[in-house]
Amino acid sequence: MFKAKKKIDVIDSMKNETKTQIPEVSLVKEERALKETLIARGAILTGEISNESDVLIEGSVVGDIRSNRSIRIGREGKVQGTLIAEKITINGFLQGRCQAAAVTILSQGRLDGDIQAGELSIERGGIFNGNSHYSTDQTVNDNEKTLQENVTVISKRVTDNEVSVVKEKSPKS
Repeated sequence: MFKAKKKIDVIDSMKNETKTQIPEVSLVKEERALKETLIARGAILTGEISNESDVLIEGSVVGDIRSNRSIRIGREGKVQGTLIAEKITINGFLQGRCQAAAVTILSQGRLDGDIQAGELSIERGGIFNGNSHYSTDQTVNDNEKTLQENVTVISKRVTDNEVSVVKEKSPKS
C-alpha cells in the first residue's frame, strides 16, 4: 500500500518537472529568435548599425556594422562599409573592410577590401580582392578601444572649440 503511493508521488513529481521544463525550452527558442537582426531582401539601409546580437543582411547596407556576435551577408546581401564582429560570414558582396576573430567567404561570396582576422577561410568559388592581416582577438579589441578613444577626443575638441568661439563672441565689458 505504501509502495504504490510512493510510485504515484514519484510519477507526479516527474510530471511537474516536465511541465516546468517545457516553458523554459520555449523561452530559450524565443530568446534565440529575438537575438538576430535581419536586413531583409529589398531593404536599403544607410548609416551605422551597432548591435549586441547576430546580424543577417539579405538587403543592401551602405555604412558600418558592428556586432558583439556575428555578421552574415546572405546571397542577395550587399554591404559597402566596415564590418566589426566576432565572426563574419560572406556569401554576398562586401566592399570595404572587415575585422573579426574569424572571417569566412563562402562559394557565392565576394570581398573587395581588407581583412583583419585571426582565421580566414575561403571556399572554392569565393572571391577575395584586397589585403589580409593576421590579428588576434586582443589586437581587434585594442583597435576598437583606440577607435572609441579617437571619437571621444574628437567630440571633446569640438566642445572645447565651441566654448572658445562663444567666449570670443561675448561682448567685452
